[in-house]
Amino acid sequence: MSPIQNFEQHSRHLVEPDLPIQARLQMAMEVRDSLEITHTGEYLNFLKCYFRAFSAILYQITSPQSVDNQEHKLRNVVVEILNRLPHSEVLRPFVQELLKVAMHVLTADNEENGLICIRIIFDVLRNFRPTLENEVQPFLDFVCRIYQNFRSTVSHFFENGGAAAAAAAAAAAAAASASSASALASASMSSTSTFGSMGGEDAKLIDVSDQVAPPTGYVGAGQLNPSTQSFKIVTETPLVVMFLFQLYGRLVQTNIPHLLPLMVAAISVPGPEKIPPHLKSHFIELKGAQVKTVSFLTYLLKSFADYIRPHEESICKSIVNLLVTCSDSVSIRKELLVALKHVLGTDFKRGLFPLIDTLLEERVLVGTGRACFETLRPLAYSLLAEIVHHVRVDLSLSQLSRIIYLFSSNMHDATLSLSIHTTCARLMLNLVEPIFEKGIDQASMDESRILLGRILDAFVGKFNTFKRTIPQLLEEGEDGKDRTTLRSKLELPVQAVLNLQVPVEHSKEVSDCKHLIKTLVMGMKTIIWSITHAHLPRSQVSPSAHGTPPQMLGPPSNSSVPQLFKGLREDEVLKASGVLKSGVHCLALFKEKDEEREMIHLFSQILAIMEPRDLMDMFSLCMPELFECMIGNTHLVHIFSTLLQTGKVFRPFADVLVNFLVSSKLDVLKHPDSPAAKLVLHLFRILFNAVAKAPPDCERILQPHVPVIMETCMKSATEVEKPLGYLQLLRTMFRALAGGKFELLLRDLIPTLQPCLNMLLAMLEGPTGEDMQDLLQELCLTLPARLSSLLPYLPRLMKPLVLCLKGSDDLVNLGLRTLEFWVDSLNPDFLEPSMANVMSEVILALWSHLRPAPYSWGGKSLQLLGKLGGRNRRFLKEPLALECKENPEHGLRLILTFEPSTPFLVPLDRCINLAVAAVMQKNGSVDAFYRKQALKFLRVCLSSQLNLPGNASDEGLIPRSCQHF
Repeated sequence: MSPIQNFEQHSRHLVEPDLPIQARLQMAMEVRDSLEITHTGEYLNFLKCYFRAFSAILYQITSPQSVDNQEHKLRNVVVEILNRLPHSEVLRPFVQELLKVAMHVLTADNEENGLICIRIIFDVLRNFRPTLENEVQPFLDFVCRIYQNFRSTVSHFFENGGAAAAAAAAAAAAAASASSASALASASMSSTSTFGSMGGEDAKLIDVSDQVAPPTGYVGAGQLNPSTQSFKIVTETPLVVMFLFQLYGRLVQTNIPHLLPLMVAAISVPGPEKIPPHLKSHFIELKGAQVKTVSFLTYLLKSFADYIRPHEESICKSIVNLLVTCSDSVSIRKELLVALKHVLGTDFKRGLFPLIDTLLEERVLVGTGRACFETLRPLAYSLLAEIVHHVRVDLSLSQLSRIIYLFSSNMHDATLSLSIHTTCARLMLNLVEPIFEKGIDQASMDESRILLGRILDAFVGKFNTFKRTIPQLLEEGEDGKDRTTLRSKLELPVQAVLNLQVPVEHSKEVSDCKHLIKTLVMGMKTIIWSITHAHLPRSQVSPSAHGTPPQMLGPPSNSSVPQLFKGLREDEVLKASGVLKSGVHCLALFKEKDEEREMIHLFSQILAIMEPRDLMDMFSLCMPELFECMIGNTHLVHIFSTLLQTGKVFRPFADVLVNFLVSSKLDVLKHPDSPAAKLVLHLFRILFNAVAKAPPDCERILQPHVPVIMETCMKSATEVEKPLGYLQLLRTMFRALAGGKFELLLRDLIPTLQPCLNMLLAMLEGPTGEDMQDLLQELCLTLPARLSSLLPYLPRLMKPLVLCLKGSDDLVNLGLRTLEFWVDSLNPDFLEPSMANVMSEVILALWSHLRPAPYSWGGKSLQLLGKLGGRNRRFLKEPLALECKENPEHGLRLILTFEPSTPFLVPLDRCINLAVAAVMQKNGSVDAFYRKQALKFLRVCLSSQLNLPGNASDEGLIPRSCQHF
């Protein structure tokens, strides 16, 4: 189409009275197609020529139409041209008139042109503020008018309009049966009445919840609704009003009191209960308009709370009713849920509390469509969790039961994110206390216990899920964070179909897993405590144990007296055992030291608050699996250590642990280097240490097992190829029993002393390694018995004593303490005959430790020699083992002369050997200063032998010489 050459001539021709409508439409379309000229310098000339012509067309030449004819198309093209005008300064002189034209069309024309005019008004008021404040009020008056007519508009479409549409469709079908419009009309004509029964699947009456996505237009293609009776117009106006209130705050005070009640009334209009197929589009538009209005009202909540407060209950009911009745449109439902979220952020949330039963229905909250189900559940259940959190104290047990079912199901739904799982877990934890407090009589206690058991079952089930998925998560982390996760592989087809977001990266997934596991572990303590005390009167519950002061509730006079019971039942113990069987595997995810220590502490607290009987039952079921888990994660031993330090559960747990180790795990010590053997020794060590620190009456826990341990270790030590594990177990037990508190145990072990000593001495004399030698020597001197029981075997213990005095620092310490104890406790007349055979070796060993500080044992050795008195010199009467030298001559001697000229010959052979040994030490045991002095001494000796000239104190060669060592 060629561009317009003369704007003035073309515009005059456009408004000629006798011009046919078709020609006028063609000319208007030419102007629309030439609108690029408005972006040039001809824009002002264009406005001067055409603006008056467009006004004449809209005001005088044409009139608003209710059908899609040529005149409507002309008006539509003109309005579209006005909408596309650039909003520059050139347009400013025409803005007032443009607003009047747009308001005229908006109030008098049909909805198609009205929607374009709303955009014109919005753009003009936005781009030419604030000079147009006086022009805003007419638009607000129009908004008030359409909200005043809202209820009549609903009646027009769904009561009168339905029958009219059916009649029009019947007439169209009779007139043009061959056209496509005829086919559509005949489908509508098949209905006998608007709300009656209809034939065919598409013509059936449907419930609100069974609606489909909105069609593109109304039934009866050619019928146009007036803008004052249009749901589409109502849908668009709240956004414009919100913008105007932001720009012109003065208008708020004058319009809100009038507009607000009208909007509240509009959103409360329920609409029809049943919708025939030909009215679906109208119904979807109705709900869309109401949802947009709700969004506007929630925008006013915080800024204009005083105006909305009288309507609090009505607004909340309308929001819930819209959730019940609106279609399964993701955008509409999402906007409604966002509005609900805004309400929950204010004090107006109180109006939602009585409606909790309705909101608990998933069909109401999310809808029934697949897209809604997959997209809206995270937001919907987060909002529901917040509502339930606020009203949890006022909920009945039946309502709590529904909530637990809903959120426990969601917590196990793999299609929901881990953050939603965490929200579900937190909500159920918040319900534990209200459920517990409702147990005021026998019936309510029983029901409360059942609900608490269901929460326990949900938590344990989640632990079981993590037990399977965490190894995969750790494996993915080791293979690289960029690798596609297993979950993404499983969900990829679903994401492709629903166009959902790809799962989060590996580090985020690990973080979410940790957060959820921590929530579960922290909650298990509260759950188990509540179930344990569920059948106790609430007035007897210890406030410190539960964490909050209990309510002093007594049973009603007409209720039965509750049966007092504290602890878990058999089925509850089986459920709770899942915490041990599965929960400990989840701790492998916590790698950092601090968080691992925190999680193990939290896990230990779960077990520490249990009743002793329940703890014994649980560990009896889980101990084998726990042992295998601890082989892979040795930090779990801290849980056992914590329980052995907790007074309430120490006895039952120690009993279960020692039974398990003695009955089934002593055989693993045949392989002392295996992880299982090291774990068994570690567990025995913490067990014996805990019992040694416990009250004396706790020895009865070990009494049946210590003789078995002794016999098994003595038997296996002489039979297996590597007896180191059994000897280490004996050392752990001997050290624990050395405190002397265990009279019963020491008495029971008296019959085993002689065979045990025979076995140890036999092994000590046999071909054993150095580590075994030290271990055997220590065992000989730490036999678990009173000194009175050891007297018959004292002569046989002298050889291990001598070996200890010549051994490592630990053995020297043990030997000195043992010898001092014997010297202090025994009569010399008894001790001397026992030591007669080794007295010389003992004294020589003590003399070898007579060294000055910082040597550790010099003072103790001197003290012992003093306690022996003259006996420490009797060995001099006996021949000593002296060094024999084949050549009596000395290699090098030093002549020392003292006044008055008395010479002494001092042999230097041993000094030279000592200096050589000091210089050759490379492990840092000899200080560098002494090594240099030794090297200097060797230079002097060598120079004197070779008769070399020079100064013997020359320091220059010393550093260079030391570099070779």
